Amino acid sequence: MDHGTATGGDAPQAEHIRFLFDPPATLCALAGQRRRFGSTVATLTVDELAAPSRCEGWTVADVLRHLVWVDATMRRLWSGDESPAVRFDPRTTPNDSVNADRSVPDDEIQRRYLASTETMIVELESADPERFGHPSLSPAGRVPWWLSAVHQGWDSTVHERDALAPLGRAVEAVSDEMVPCLAYSLVLAALFDRRGHLDVQIGTSRLSRGGGPVIAWATAAGTGEHIANLDGSDDGVTVLSGDPAATIDALCGRGSITDTLKGDRSVIDRLNGLARYFTATG
Repeated sequence: MDHGTATGGDAPQAEHIRFLFDPPATLCALAGQRRRFGSTVATLTVDELAAPSRCEGWTVADVLRHLVWVDATMRRLWSGDESPAVRFDPRTTPNDSVNADRSVPDDEIQRRYLASTETMIVELESADPERFGHPSLSPAGRVPWWLSAVHQGWDSTVHERDALAPLGRAVEAVSDEMVPCLAYSLVLAALFDRRGHLDVQIGTSRLSRGGGPVIAWATAAGTGEHIANLDGSDDGVTVLSGDPAATIDALCGRGSITDTLKGDRSVIDRLNGLARYFTATG
C-alpha cells in the first residue's frame, strides 16, 4: 500500500496503530496549539471563566480543571506510574476529577493551567528520538510515548473549542495541527468500528484498516467519491468532505456527524462509534 506523503514510517508505533506522521513536527505543532490556547486563557475574565462551555455541566474553568488533570495524569503515566489507568472510564473519570477540584477557585485554576501549559510546551518541543519510543499508556491502549502525547494534543485541540466557542472567541484552524488531529480522530473512530475493512480520506487525512493495525497518514486531497492510491492501485478509498475542525468535533460527539460530513452515508455511520460512546447514557 502506498502511504502518499507519510513522513513517519520509521517512527515508533503501537502494535494496533501505525500513525505515519513525523514525531518532531507533530509534537511541535501540538505545542503550538497549547501556546496559542494558553495565550487566550491568560486573557479570560472572571465572568468568562464562569460561563458555560460546550461540555454539559462544565464551565470554561471546569474545562481548564480537566486539562490540568490531563497534564498531571499523563506525566504520571510517562513516569511509569500506571495507577491512573486502573478503573479509568473516559465517560466518568474526567467528570469525577473536575468535581474534586471545584473547591479550587477559578482564577487559581487559570494560573495552574498556564503553568502546566508552559511546562508541557517545553516537554513536547524538547523531546528527542530516544524518548519517542518509550513505552506508555493512553486511552487508545499501550503506545509509544509520542503517540500518548498525540492523544493529549488531540484532547487539548477539542477542548480549546469547547472552552472558547461559546464565548465567541475565535479559534484559528492551523493546518499543521488539524491534519494530524483529524487523522488521530479517525484512528479513534476506527478502533470503535468492528466491521472489517475501512479506507477513508477526509481532506488530507487518510485512514486504512485491513486485517492488521489501523494506519493513518497525510496524503493528497482527492475529489469524487472514490480515489486510487498514489501508486495507481485502487483499494476502494472513500473520500468524505467536511470542515476539518467541525469533523474532529463531530467524531467525538460535538455536533452531528451526518450534518458535518458529506459522502457515503454507510461509511459516515461507521465513523460514528466514538461519538456514540461518549454520548451514551448509563
